Amino acid sequence: MARILKRPMFNRGGSTNNGIMTGLVDRTGYDDGTENPSIYETRVRDRSTEIQNILDSLSPVPRTKLPLGQVGAELALRGTPFKEALYKGYGSYVTADDKRKAALANREAQAVGLALGDISKEIDLEKRLAAQAAKNDPNLALKNMFLKKSIDEGYDLPEAQRIADYQLTIKTELQNKVGRNRVAGILDFDISDRQQLQKKLDGGKLKDQTGMYFFDPFDGKIKLLTNKNGVLGFETFNSVDKITFAKPDDAVKIDPKFMGEPVFPPDYIGGA
Repeated sequence: MARILKRPMFNRGGSTNNGIMTGLVDRTGYDDGTENPSIYETRVRDRSTEIQNILDSLSPVPRTKLPLGQVGAELALRGTPFKEALYKGYGSYVTADDKRKAALANREAQAVGLALGDISKEIDLEKRLAAQAAKNDPNLALKNMFLKKSIDEGYDLPEAQRIADYQLTIKTELQNKVGRNRVAGILDFDISDRQQLQKKLDGGKLKDQTGMYFFDPFDGKIKLLTNKNGVLGFETFNSVDKITFAKPDDAVKIDPKFMGEPVFPPDYIGGA
């Protein structure tokens, strides 16, 4: 049964997580190598429901029928009093219905057992694949750490993934481009939200960071805090490579004709 249920026709669909790394990220709740109990329980429950639905479709447990034939036979053939015939019929119904409930409970237990086995094997495989991926990618553990930290701080998964990329690669590139002393860090608010932006700008703390570069996890771009005529704002760069610096003014060149005559004639040597 477990092999049958793994065929494509029984796949549930949904996120395939695009490989090992994304799958590990998508399933938050990992800590020291174990899966969050609530997530594990949810996976088992969902798989168990799938199995039960398939079994009910392929081999449904019949509904308990009212024993009208038995009641009629008691009345017509045996001359059983009406109340007694109904009582016997009800007893037969209860017995049959109890058997049906037992069959359903047994089916549910089988489904849970199959689900537990399948999910346990999947989790074991995920761990082994993750361990192998960690060997191939030394930054994998760090990336997962940054992802978990960012999600714990309230960032959504897309922002958390951008923060992890920033910490692993973009930050160093930015420091090399503009200098470590001009990298302010990660913006903790969405500048596309006018209210949030205005609140931060009015707070006064940002003013001291004019000329500093920030990483925006909400769009993955670099932001330069500017102060133009007393108005704070952000200049956006799509990537570190796109950052450009204003060219210094050309050195002032003085036309010789405006330099005047030398104070002393060229042939002047010493004084009189």
